[in-house]
Amino acid sequence: MRNIETNLYEASLICEGMCCYNTEFSKIYPFTTENISGYIDYFDLNNKSLLTVGSSGDQILNAFYNGARDITLFDINEYAKYYVYLKISAILSLSYNEFKLFFFKHTTSPFKQNEYMFSKEIFKKIKENLRIFDYESYLFFDELFSLYEGSIIRDRLFDDDEDRNKVIIKFNKYLKDEESYNKLQSIIREISFKYIQGNFFEDDINGKYENIFLSNLCSITSLEKLKKLLEKLDRNNLKNAGSILVGYLWNTNFHSDEFSDDWKEIYKLPIVREYLKKFITNHYQINGARDILWQEDKKGDLVLVYRKK
Repeated sequence: MRNIETNLYEASLICEGMCCYNTEFSKIYPFTTENISGYIDYFDLNNKSLLTVGSSGDQILNAFYNGARDITLFDINEYAKYYVYLKISAILSLSYNEFKLFFFKHTTSPFKQNEYMFSKEIFKKIKENLRIFDYESYLFFDELFSLYEGSIIRDRLFDDDEDRNKVIIKFNKYLKDEESYNKLQSIIREISFKYIQGNFFEDDINGKYENIFLSNLCSITSLEKLKKLLEKLDRNNLKNAGSILVGYLWNTNFHSDEFSDDWKEIYKLPIVREYLKKFITNHYQINGARDILWQEDKKGDLVLVYRKK
């Protein structure tokens, strides 16, 4: 794990446009690109443990919303930890509307940028709680906001893959409405999680968990490596009767046999169903972004799940 000074120096270079991303640290996702609201109730999280990727932090926030109280964030990108703490502190510090003003890139129009995105004035309301929750995350963002405009931080450190506001709200239970946001806000002081920097495919993980979320890691690796990872997690990290979210696939029907040779391996479903048959005990078809926006996508998104006997 690198220290805060190294991470901050690299982030500053990126904000200056002077540095390319290396292989370990990629841009931060501002919000989930998965319909977490669509699948999270299929997992028993209440007072249960969860191992998950960090990503946008929405997996953690929605899991806490659904009652999880022991969460380990395992992610190769240390920036993910800083961003999760920024979101947690923002929920504690801001109203529902202020939170959306600070984090949403767009206004109600998908083609117009929100002028309050990463506003320095709104950040001032967050920073004291951020300092209390995690001092390194406070140092990271407080220094960046002192040096750069919020729009520069957001544009250069964050991935541009942000859907329309309507989709973001539908994908996240805690953003469904003001009441849902206030529910998470009321329990936010109880939130704590453990961050471990590491690579799921290369590093061993200590501890056993009742739930493991792999998000879309399945789309960046081969089926062979995914199977080896699932075997390792099943053997070393998954409790009896536990569940693994094996993969989240966009615009996919589990029973489809159509695919092209140039598709990513996880989308070649006839092969996947046979090769991973031990680790696909359940599958769930849920609404995707196009269903939410236009109600025209008959496929939706697909969630592959393994439940340990």
